[in-house]
Amino acid sequence: MTAAHKKANRNPFRKYGSYVLELKHLAQKSRNEARWNSDVVAALNGQANVELRRVATLKARRKVGAFFTGTELGSQLIACASFDKMGIFCDASCGMGDLLLAAAKKLPLGKTLPETLRQWGKQLSGTDLHREFVEGARTRLVLLARQRHKTDEPLKTPYAKFFPHIRVANGFKQRAMFERATHLLLNPPFGLVKAPTGCKWAGGRVTEAAIFVVTSLERAKPGTEVVAILPDVLRSGSFSQQWRNRVSELAEVHLIEPYGIFDESADVDVFLLRLIRRGEDKSKPKKLWPAPRKARKETIIEHFNVHVGRVVPHRDKKTGPRYAYIHPRCVPTWTVMTKFSETRKHEGLVYKPPFVVIRRTSRPGHPYRATATIIAGKRSVAVENHLIVCEPKDKSLASCRKLMQQLRATKVNSFLNQRIRCRHLTVGVVGAIPFTPRKPVLLRHEPD
Repeated sequence: MTAAHKKANRNPFRKYGSYVLELKHLAQKSRNEARWNSDVVAALNGQANVELRRVATLKARRKVGAFFTGTELGSQLIACASFDKMGIFCDASCGMGDLLLAAAKKLPLGKTLPETLRQWGKQLSGTDLHREFVEGARTRLVLLARQRHKTDEPLKTPYAKFFPHIRVANGFKQRAMFERATHLLLNPPFGLVKAPTGCKWAGGRVTEAAIFVVTSLERAKPGTEVVAILPDVLRSGSFSQQWRNRVSELAEVHLIEPYGIFDESADVDVFLLRLIRRGEDKSKPKKLWPAPRKARKETIIEHFNVHVGRVVPHRDKKTGPRYAYIHPRCVPTWTVMTKFSETRKHEGLVYKPPFVVIRRTSRPGHPYRATATIIAGKRSVAVENHLIVCEPKDKSLASCRKLMQQLRATKVNSFLNQRIRCRHLTVGVVGAIPFTPRKPVLLRHEPD
């Protein structure tokens, strides 16, 4: 295999170039040709994403975070911003340009098509590591301009010259791009990566989106507006608190809006975030990331000790005493479990019944987001880490029954859908679920 072939094989999106070439041909056709308008509408509204899914595997797209924003989500993000018709809009991971297109739809037109493209070229900037995407983004902007102008005016200038600030590059290395931008548009990769060396707000592995936001804020000039589409775990996950604190140090937080599923192929819940980069004077911090609202009612954590199960099945050695062992696949839902089909040796912490276990995996939209089971009996039980354990502080089976009953209520689903939309419940969120304890039994005094 030649070096050229090896290089081509390393590009998971090389087949996508054929679709980009089709877009270029479409941009040169007359508006009077059959289907031109409908083809342009398709090219600007979701077709780019469909074609990417057709030619690239899900594994390849996940590896580089290639999930295009889409028309509806991009428009909703731009609607969150305080739009400036003379602003400089920057997308450091632009892909096929969905967010730049959403901004361009609101930019004014020039007297001619070339004049419009030259003006947009001054106001729109973006980078991506894949040439096919960059060329596609430029071409789709030309299609949008032609559609809005309703013209067949010929273009002799190469698209790259109209859009000199949309180019193949590593966005993080383009400091001048961040410095000139008035608006940063972010739909960063969501994959997990190692935290940067010296990072004070995270250690180990962290979602790349978190690094993207902080780095963008650190490089932006004061007053820059940032609007971003981010995985919901950054909004609601307890491990993301240090990240939220860092964001509050760098920027004023103006909007946090849960959105729902990103799209059918990237089955991840996201939220929309709007920030304004702070100036050097931080003596009067304004608009910090809001803390979770304190419940006026009593919560689970006041009446139960809440933990994640301690058995990590593929990491923990099977040594020590043998215990009854439970995991999500062997625990029936909404019942009292007293007999156990599995055992396991375990040296770590085990739990003495009665207690309630809740499955950590929890999908928004599911009929029951906090699916529970009562564990009863006299034998201590080893619990897998995909279950959350709620031990009643009064050690009573009656409190466990009360909790399981209340977890089936619609209001618990409503609480969790608002509080956390990522797919794993956390100890903090479970502990914050409202809970009404058993009413104490009042003893009647019989008359003498």
